[in-house]
Amino acid sequence: MNLQSVFDYRSPYAYLANTRLPGLDHPVEYLPIDVIAVMKQVNNQPSPACPPKARYSGLDAARWAALYQVPFAVNSGLFQAMRGGQFDGALLMRAAVAAQQAGVFETVHPALFAAVWAGNTELWSKQGREHFLRDLKLDVDLWQLADSPQAREQLAANDALAIQRGVFGVPTFFCDDEMYFGNDRLDFVRAALQHAKEA
Repeated sequence: MNLQSVFDYRSPYAYLANTRLPGLDHPVEYLPIDVIAVMKQVNNQPSPACPPKARYSGLDAARWAALYQVPFAVNSGLFQAMRGGQFDGALLMRAAVAAQQAGVFETVHPALFAAVWAGNTELWSKQGREHFLRDLKLDVDLWQLADSPQAREQLAANDALAIQRGVFGVPTFFCDDEMYFGNDRLDFVRAALQHAKEA
């Protein structure tokens, strides 16, 4: 059975779910998308568009993090930069695409999630992004690759594929063609994988 994780680094629930995927003991195919662009196209709204929902989501995500016993510290400087228009959050997702294209995704992926939800890395500045790469000891200029036409085109293609498959938010998981939405649906994902193994 093919297991695919559709994600965006800006989602706390995608971060939380990502910490649980290794426990499924199954290979995972990762599909980075620009969830803001996808939600606009399917007439959905991100949590920040609804302040009460945004406040609740912060509390709820912290509860899940405590349950999972994983770090949870919102990179407030990064989100402030995004809200103020000083940083394009889609760059994070293009970086994921670029990391896949450059063969360094396994290193970059957990580090980006941690930078957004378990740290205060200054990703909104050029110097901070360069420091991020130095810490990972990467030989490739990930951020330059993330701004390439190839990365932009692939992210747009990922968005289109996600929409075609019925995605309206993240995290979304596909067990073959069966879709599951949300960090709190991982038990269903686990059961589907187990059923496939037994069959």
